[in-house]
Amino acid sequence: MKKIILILSTAAFLSGCQTLTTKKYSQSFDQQFSSGQFQQASKTAITAGSIDPKGKSNSLLWSLQAGTALTASEQYLFSNTVLDGAEGLMKVDDTKNIASEGFQKATSILLNNSFNDYSPTVFDGVMVNTYKALNSIFLHDMQNARIEFNRAADRQRRAKEHFKDKIKEQKEKLAEGKKKRKKTAKKNSPNVGFSYDKSFSASEKSIYKKYPELKNWEAYPDFVNPYTDYLHGLYFFLASQDKSDFGKARQSFRRVAGMSPKNKAIAIDLKVANNLRKGVWRKNKLSPTTWVIYENGQAPLVDETLIPLPLFLVSGKIDYAQIALPKLKTRDLSYPYLDISNGKRKLGRTQLLASMDRVVQTEFKKEFPYKATEAVISTLTKALIQYELKKRGGLSGSLAGIVYQAATTHADTRSWSTLPKEVQVARVRKPKNNQLVITAPGLKVPLQVELPKNKFSILFIKAIKSGTPTYKVIGFDA
Repeated sequence: MKKIILILSTAAFLSGCQTLTTKKYSQSFDQQFSSGQFQQASKTAITAGSIDPKGKSNSLLWSLQAGTALTASEQYLFSNTVLDGAEGLMKVDDTKNIASEGFQKATSILLNNSFNDYSPTVFDGVMVNTYKALNSIFLHDMQNARIEFNRAADRQRRAKEHFKDKIKEQKEKLAEGKKKRKKTAKKNSPNVGFSYDKSFSASEKSIYKKYPELKNWEAYPDFVNPYTDYLHGLYFFLASQDKSDFGKARQSFRRVAGMSPKNKAIAIDLKVANNLRKGVWRKNKLSPTTWVIYENGQAPLVDETLIPLPLFLVSGKIDYAQIALPKLKTRDLSYPYLDISNGKRKLGRTQLLASMDRVVQTEFKKEFPYKATEAVISTLTKALIQYELKKRGGLSGSLAGIVYQAATTHADTRSWSTLPKEVQVARVRKPKNNQLVITAPGLKVPLQVELPKNKFSILFIKAIKSGTPTYKVIGFDA
């Protein structure tokens, strides 16, 4: 009994230590990134993830966080190096063996998922290639940008099939869990004094009452990320090598237009790409144009929600039981939109291109049933352990069980939090003086932007909170 209590106390202690260490780095990093201290944020992420100069690390999440912070601080080459390392870790995650998956499954039930390696989402993989492509554009490395956009597009194509396979796998696991649940219920319910099976069903009902937003979330079709698709189309239009590139641009713009039918810039881009593909128009005869792409705010945080477990207990049998689950917490926009002028007259206003909130919600909603079931199994398993400890060890066993369950019942709240909340776009005629003035409601000092002499250009603007946005301009010739 003493050995069991020691083991559980050690598990509780390690869980607490890990949580405190993670929070220490996460809080510093989030504060630095949100306040625009991108260089300092990248240093914190590199330290937290023990990322070496070659971009190697054992921490996928910190590699992702460091990658976006490095891009924001204009360290594009090192950002790509770190994101290369992140992509390597994703490949390792894809090829986990059965023994490793079994160990992680046991850990998630007896402790919590935070002890396991960070499991990347589908949109994580897509955005890794998207940011690597953007970094390459900023480095004027158009060949590698082409490679990364092709990889991002391939991930987009495979997303639907990936989810189909993943959902099938999860359904099989849930069915297997149901069989084990019935076996456990038959074995333990009479002894413990509560119905394991009824508690499971009641727990699931309680969970979904706490998540009414799931019904209201509007998912993107086939797990498409409009931001990636639009950048893919824009790249193959601006860096086109032949007519087939215009065809690729048209396909991407067409998908995005279907999701954003009111966006003027996308509608024009689709028309232009289509006419270039048909040979009706010639690229060198088009009007000089600037695209303004605005990364606005930050993607949702993942918070923890604790839900009391509705055990059908005989009084005094079990002292503590709660379910811990992740819950998305959306954040504010920096500015509702950006107005673009030449200093004398208005040229355009940014419109919504992609809601990263929706991208995140789409995947979260699909994954949630499995996460909910896993959380209930974990809590009920710990409740049974708690009962056995109390029965065998009296007060000391009961206390050990309570401490163990309280300390290890935590939701996995890790996420790639440095992605934007949403992305907006505008398409404007390039002024003859090569000057753009950017204003917004609440922006105290307008941005004065000098455009390159190239016929086409993209102005990337990033604003986490209200304050001075950062920007980068890249030019393209016809």
